[in-house]
Amino acid sequence: MSDKPALIYTTFGSSAEAKRLARTLIEEKLIACANHLAPAVSQYVWEDELCEDEEYPVLLKTMGSQAAAAMARLKTLHSYDTPAILCWFVNESDPDYAKWLSNEVAE
Repeated sequence: MSDKPALIYTTFGSSAEAKRLARTLIEEKLIACANHLAPAVSQYVWEDELCEDEEYPVLLKTMGSQAAAAMARLKTLHSYDTPAILCWFVNESDPDYAKWLSNEVAE
């Protein structure tokens, strides 16, 4: 899947953290782009307690060859003990976009 785009989804506790970490991953050439989505309400159980919090979802775009490194770096930088870090490999994409994406991340 290294020649295919990959999408990494995660959430943050603040917009500022989301922007800071996305910028770091872009500067380190682990991702090419970050889409910051509207704040969302997340409901989940953490340490046997039902929680409801506002979170800031972000979609990070990279190539499959960098996906594992991007996820590992994201995990080390993230403020959550167990952040949601989910990755999907893209089967089809616009060839020009995929080329741009590939050119923007380190190989």
